[in-house]
Amino acid sequence: MKSILFLLCLAPLLVAAEPNPAPKPATSQSAEVKWYPGHYVTLGSNDGCEKWQAMAGKKNFVGGQRIYKWRQLEPELGKYDFRAIEADLALLRGQKQRLILEIWDNQFHGEATPPVPDYLLGAAYQGGIAHPAQHPKGVRTKRWVPAVMERYIALMAALGKRFDSDPHFAGLIHTETATENKGAGFEDFSGAAFHQQMLRLVEASRKAFPHTPVLIFGNYYPYRGPDGLTQLASAAVKQGVGWGGPDLVPGKKIWGYDIIRANAGRMPLGLSAQWDTFKGEWTMQQLLDCATKDLKLNFVFWGCFDRHKTGGLSLTKDVIPAVEAYATSLVTERPGNLNVAAH
Repeated sequence: MKSILFLLCLAPLLVAAEPNPAPKPATSQSAEVKWYPGHYVTLGSNDGCEKWQAMAGKKNFVGGQRIYKWRQLEPELGKYDFRAIEADLALLRGQKQRLILEIWDNQFHGEATPPVPDYLLGAAYQGGIAHPAQHPKGVRTKRWVPAVMERYIALMAALGKRFDSDPHFAGLIHTETATENKGAGFEDFSGAAFHQQMLRLVEASRKAFPHTPVLIFGNYYPYRGPDGLTQLASAAVKQGVGWGGPDLVPGKKIWGYDIIRANAGRMPLGLSAQWDTFKGEWTMQQLLDCATKDLKLNFVFWGCFDRHKTGGLSLTKDVIPAVEAYATSLVTERPGNLNVAAH
């Protein structure tokens, strides 16, 4: 079975396909940054790419979002392996759709192997990771350590060198900012240092991807709370970087929603519809109204879930049909800060 799935993922390499036409922006068509807003289907790092076939040919689905762990893309120091990304691009190109990549340097589910390369666990990187006291099996990469951020930025630069000019590579996401400050490995934690390194990441993102939208998923923030998060968002606006988060949940007070509302039209905006979104608390009408009318998003990333047995939603039975039938589109106008040159 695994060999069959592998061939399915690579099969589009043999297919010549024309790219999707870009949504018509409100500003000049000559803008340098690629712009493919719309709905995307999210796959985890271990999901077979054949699951994207459910969205093939759907008019409102622009492409797929894939989550990759850092260690998958850099198995050894300075040695990068992007073959899986190439296979994803090939399949989506064959479907006339596009790819948005999210890098996970954190881990939330207690898996045995950390999400970062083994070399990052050494003394030169102050151990590289920490384990939150509330979720000791989880992992938070030490983004506040300059040497760790240096390596993450190097990965991003390598990705940009390879994929920034690819017309089917539609965006890059830095996973959520949520970081605790207590637990094993947090002894050297500094909220101010974390903030400075995140500002550094924002600036480096635009340099690595001058022609591709980059989004920061900002939610809980360990430096001055919502005020610190707002400072980070302001830097993103100035640098030509976008914003988003891991939760599309109408009516909830979510860190980052006020930032999204305040910056509609100024920067790329997107939210991920994850496990909680699918639990059945909201109808698809409510979810889509929140995305389009309340938050005025450019992107929604729908998880590949089926919660019908517990009264929730299914991607194939509920989400895709509702998105296709919904009368209001996500905001397609090009945000103003995409015209900001990399400093």
